[in-house]
Amino acid sequence: TDIEQVEKLGLDRKMLAKRTAESFLSQILRTGYFHCDPHPGNLAVDKNGNLVYYDYGMMDELKPDVRLGFRNLCIALFEGGPFVDDLALGKSAKTFVLALEQMGVLSKGADKLAVEKFGRFCIRTFKDVQLGKPAANIKQQIGPDLQALTEANVFRFPSTFTFIFRAFASIDGIGKGLDKDFDIGQLSQPFVEELTEQARYGDVIEGSVNPTQKAFSQFGSLTGLNPDDINTAVSSPRKIAYLEETVRAMEQGSLKIRVRSLENEKALERMAITQGQTTSLLLASVFLNLGLTVSA
Repeated sequence: TDIEQVEKLGLDRKMLAKRTAESFLSQILRTGYFHCDPHPGNLAVDKNGNLVYYDYGMMDELKPDVRLGFRNLCIALFEGGPFVDDLALGKSAKTFVLALEQMGVLSKGADKLAVEKFGRFCIRTFKDVQLGKPAANIKQQIGPDLQALTEANVFRFPSTFTFIFRAFASIDGIGKGLDKDFDIGQLSQPFVEELTEQARYGDVIEGSVNPTQKAFSQFGSLTGLNPDDINTAVSSPRKIAYLEETVRAMEQGSLKIRVRSLENEKALERMAITQGQTTSLLLASVFLNLGLTVSA
């Protein structure tokens, strides 16, 4: 962050900002072993522009499941760049939920539909910010769902994520100090594309891509002979039959639809609590009267 010294050495500030971001992204997304505290006092540069890290007392390593989940989270947020349609957004939201489960952030029994809605909001807001648009109001968009998730305590954040978020903030601050156009989201795109290829054609944990599988998949996409298209062709009659059965059930009046009502659920919870308190009070009164009778 000593800009005067950097310029005195004739170093490219934009290049240093890019190198700083790529170094940290490589630690998180490729090796899973990262420096937890890369603030300006622990990060320097030599005369040749090489990065120099200090203070290795705060290092951490992502466990395999957490590493896989964090990579999927990055794919959900960054894949496709700042532009995304509703279909891609829905797919990314499902990846978002899967990532939270893999990282251990999402508790068992959580309402996945509400979490998926929360994921769509986060992804859309993240991409809008990349485009320079103002962030949407979270209370107006998903206020009731978020409140229900919060009250159910479905989110748990291990200490590892505190280190990651703090390190990201430090790297972002250093980058913007060196380059006013610094955008860590844009610099992460090559890493996300690499992760996407590994997820489709190889092993994300091992960080490898199977070239044969990739070539076969690309050939199938070009010729139309890919597994997804074949599966669609085979399963279409079953889907049409299912739609016919659903329409027939609607006509006969035998179709049952389950709809969630957060307000009613909260009212029932309050009634259950009140009933429990009333029962306890009655029991206490009975025992008190019994004790007074016996003592008399």
